[in-house]
Amino acid sequence: MQPPARRATQSGMNEAESFATIDLDGGDLRVQGWPEPTPPPFGLQARGGSLRGPARLRAAAARALRAAGVPFVDRLDAPPIATPPGPALSRTEASLLHAWQLAVGHGLASGIPLSSRVHLACAAVANVRQPLLVITVDSGAEHVWRRALEANGLQQAAGVITVATAARAMHWLARRHDLLVVDSPELMPARALDVVLDGSPARWRFGFVGRPDARSLLRWAGSLGPLIGIVDSSRPPRCIELRVPLPDTEAAAHTAAWHTFLAAFDRFAALQPSAGFGTFVQQARGDPAQRPALSAWHEALRAASWHAHKAAVIAELLHRHRGERILVFTPDRASAYALSRQHLIAPVTAELPRAERQHAVDDFVAGSQRVLAGPRLLDLGVPDGIADVGILVGGGYGRDQRSARCLRVSPLGLVYELVSLGTVEVGRAQRWRGTPAGATAVVPGDRW
Repeated sequence: MQPPARRATQSGMNEAESFATIDLDGGDLRVQGWPEPTPPPFGLQARGGSLRGPARLRAAAARALRAAGVPFVDRLDAPPIATPPGPALSRTEASLLHAWQLAVGHGLASGIPLSSRVHLACAAVANVRQPLLVITVDSGAEHVWRRALEANGLQQAAGVITVATAARAMHWLARRHDLLVVDSPELMPARALDVVLDGSPARWRFGFVGRPDARSLLRWAGSLGPLIGIVDSSRPPRCIELRVPLPDTEAAAHTAAWHTFLAAFDRFAALQPSAGFGTFVQQARGDPAQRPALSAWHEALRAASWHAHKAAVIAELLHRHRGERILVFTPDRASAYALSRQHLIAPVTAELPRAERQHAVDDFVAGSQRVLAGPRLLDLGVPDGIADVGILVGGGYGRDQRSARCLRVSPLGLVYELVSLGTVEVGRAQRWRGTPAGATAVVPGDRW
C-alpha cells in the first residue's frame, strides 16, 4: 500500500475518486481510477468504468501505476508475517535464490531435487515475509511438501494444495497468499494449471521444473517468470580420488593378510583357471582348508578401509568445507562413532533408536546439522542432491551402493573417494566408478 493512499484514507477522502485501486471481483482483477493517458498492461480491458483482467496481472498493473507516478491502493496487500529465518542454503540454492531476487521475485528453476525446492520456498518466505501457497501434482506430493514445511516451522504461514483442487478453489484462495510456488508444472494438466496461474494475484512466484522443455518454459515464463537456473540432475558430481598411505602397523597387518589370501587364491586359480572370485568365496565358506584365506581377505580389507591417516584426511576435508553440508560414508559403525567423538558430528547407525536417527536427518535437511556420518543408513535415508560434499571412506562399496551414495550429493558438489595406497581399494574404486577421476596421493599433515 502506498503512503499517499494511506494519508488519503485517514483524511476521509474518497479513494475511488482520488486514487487508483487494485482489487479482486469474482476472481478477476479489477482496477478502478486508471489514468486516461496511461496505457494499461496487455490483458486488462475496460469494462463498466474499470479495468478487468486475469488476477496474475496485479503486479503488472502496480508497476504501470508506479511508473506513471499515480498513487494507488492495493487492497490485496497484507501486512508482513513473522516467519522463521529460513534454512541454511547450499551454494547452488543460494545462487538460485539470488537470481530469483534479481528477477523481482519471479523465476523458473529446472533440475533441482525436492529438498532444494523446499529450501528455496522457505527462503523465499523469509525474504518476502508473506504467506505461501504451494501447488503440487497430486496428494502424494502434497503430503511430502506438508511434512517438509512443518519441519521448517512454516505450517502456519504456508498452504499446500493439488493443482486440481486449486483450479476449483482459486476464486477464494486468491486473497490468502502472496507467494506462489508451483512444483513440477510439466506433470500438471495444462488447463487446470492455466486456471491457477491466471487466477492467482501473487506478486512473488517460483516454479520448479523437473524436465526442461523450451516450448513449455517459454509458456510458463509469462506467468511464473524467466528461467533463472538449470541443474543437470543426471550428471554425477565431480569425483576426486585421494590415495592415502597406510600407517606402519596397518601396512604390516595388510601385507601379512594379503600374503595368506594370495597363497590360497593362486592355488585355486591354478586348479580352476576359468572360475572367478565368487566361486572361490563359495568354496572357501565350506572348505576348512580355504576358510583362513577368506578370513585373511576380510582382514586385509579392514586394515585398508579405516586407519589413522584416513581419519586425518577427513579432518582436513571437514575443515576445508566447513559451513557446507557434508555426508561421510564410513566403512563401519566403529569409524562413524570415532568421527562423531572427534569432531562432534551426528552418527547415523542401526544401533541408534529410529526417532533419534530421523531427528538427525531432519536437522541435516533443515540445515541446522551440517555433517552426518554413518556406514549404510545414509545411502537412501537422505534426500537426493542435498549434500554439497560426500566423503566415501574406502573404494569398495559395489557399483550400485556407490551410485546411491553419490546421488545424495548435488550435481554441482564434490565427492572425495578415500582409498588406501597400494591396496585392492584402488582397483575396486576405479572399476566401480566406471569413469576416470583425478587421483591425488596425499600424506596427512602435508599440503595437498
